[in-house]
Amino acid sequence: MVMMRCTPLDAPLGARIEFGTEDPLDEEQSELLRRAFGEHGLLLLRGREISRERQIELLSKLGRIEPDTNGQPMEMEVTNQHDQSTAPEGELVFHYDYAYDPEPIPAISMYGLVVDPGSTPTLFADSHRVLSRLPQSLLNELSGREASHACFLMAPEAPSQKNREPEILIQRGERGWGPDHYWARHPMIWHNALGVDSLFACLQHTDRILGLSRSRSDEILEEIYAALYHPDHIYEHCWRPGDLLIWDNLTIQHARPEPNDVPRTLRRFHIANSDLTADYVRVGRERGYL
Repeated sequence: MVMMRCTPLDAPLGARIEFGTEDPLDEEQSELLRRAFGEHGLLLLRGREISRERQIELLSKLGRIEPDTNGQPMEMEVTNQHDQSTAPEGELVFHYDYAYDPEPIPAISMYGLVVDPGSTPTLFADSHRVLSRLPQSLLNELSGREASHACFLMAPEAPSQKNREPEILIQRGERGWGPDHYWARHPMIWHNALGVDSLFACLQHTDRILGLSRSRSDEILEEIYAALYHPDHIYEHCWRPGDLLIWDNLTIQHARPEPNDVPRTLRRFHIANSDLTADYVRVGRERGYL
């Protein structure tokens, strides 16, 4: 039997994995995949075409793939080739997908279906390893605290006006739920299902650290972001055709710089413990966000 090979990338984070066969993974290989995912947070498969079924198989070893309305794995496209992309247009600063939901998705997988030379890269930052670069006194101050996260830190209808967290949040999918309720609170330091610690704060969605003054919260977030997004600790993934990336959405943040027009279409599936995407996509398209 050919085992899985795992080699750290020549980068601040991530590892490349290789299988010597296209046969379905047995339990031993599946466990190796889970361990590599837990250790590195981001895994790259490169060098051969990967079918939709293979992408689904590999991701399913890490958890429950969110189904579509027909009960099949929800296939999405992140693309600049048509107007049905599941990602907003323009630059996307560092974020976790669904940080503003009570249940952020645990893992994301994207595959390079159409990737022309010079297409827009994806950037990654490690919210686990940054813990070792922050002062212990700061980590002590954050211990036991939560932060508030919003989908829109600034109101879409009035970009100069900062959104405020509602006193009463309507739960996702219930009557009256909409963009005003895209808020959630999460521990500043938590761990994922594999027990990996993560500092959960991101530039795009984190509003403030609760229990501190706004000025102290802003000061701490600025210090965190300076360490988290330092250029020496960012991995810039320049896509190639056939690249498959799988990353931990609770410990690895991603970003998209200002996109260019070079063709790029990525096939996406993700792990989710609840069926949340259809609600967000429906409302997003109703409001013109997607």
